[in-house]
Amino acid sequence: MITTGLVAQETPHPNRLPWLSIFPEPLPEGLSQVSLEGSNQFLRTNRQVSPDGLAHAELEGEDWQVTSDTAWALGPGHLNLRTRLTYRSAGFMDRAIMNWHDMLGVGQGGRDQVQTFLDAYHLDRNGAVVFDLRSPRLELQGLDLAYVLPWGDRHDGGRLGGSIQLPTGHEEVLQSSGGTNFMAGLGAWTTTGPLRFWAQGEDIWISLPQASPLRQVVSRGQFWRAWVGAHYQGPGGGFLQGFSLDLSYSYNETPYWTKLVRIDKYGAQQTWVFSHERLPKWRFGLTEKAGTFSAPEITFFTTYRYGE
Repeated sequence: MITTGLVAQETPHPNRLPWLSIFPEPLPEGLSQVSLEGSNQFLRTNRQVSPDGLAHAELEGEDWQVTSDTAWALGPGHLNLRTRLTYRSAGFMDRAIMNWHDMLGVGQGGRDQVQTFLDAYHLDRNGAVVFDLRSPRLELQGLDLAYVLPWGDRHDGGRLGGSIQLPTGHEEVLQSSGGTNFMAGLGAWTTTGPLRFWAQGEDIWISLPQASPLRQVVSRGQFWRAWVGAHYQGPGGGFLQGFSLDLSYSYNETPYWTKLVRIDKYGAQQTWVFSHERLPKWRFGLTEKAGTFSAPEITFFTTYRYGE
């Protein structure tokens, strides 16, 4: 039986690190929805210069993004257009996050060594500037047009599909990669009692213009990423019983080769998504680097699923 997107495992949340955000978005479930996302970014001072002294990066800022998925039924599957409108600036969350770390009694991970409320998105290598954004900017990110084929139902099933990402602006200001990129993905899920276990894996192929500054730091045209997760569905019937939680871990390869650890090898990401039966169309959550409260990127989001 072919499902509609609204009963499938939901679209996983991607890493919002700026130099990863210029590449294709995850394979969607094929459901119309809109999200508001707020990401706080920083890079500790002892990670800003490569050991060979050839690469230098700065990252301190805040991203606010409206992510919209518009889906249409087409043949046996769904066509999905994802648009992202992003406002990058110095923001206001730095001090709040530092106070939260102090309250928990955990380290700042170098956050206290970086100037707060600074607007700096920068990467250069061998004297060539790759990214440089130092003032507030509103951007339309690369457009992702995907086609997805689902099967099964909300308890046991999967989806297969791919997407093309079209450039919308210049890579120097982290608007898009400047080239046309492609993604192919496969996801599956199965349910046991109140738990649904799921996984999704994707391959990404990127193409860069001949004169692109990204060629200074991108060493290959293909990389992969994957998610594994578990969804707990509350029994319902009461306030506490109405809560549900989706917890997932992901790993995102990067195509970069700068000898800067936070760019070349990002590592695992954890995502927490909460929902409640009294607000069935809404999702609330956060995603950050797994295993630490002092991540270089943390994103809070809320989603309204109007296609359900």
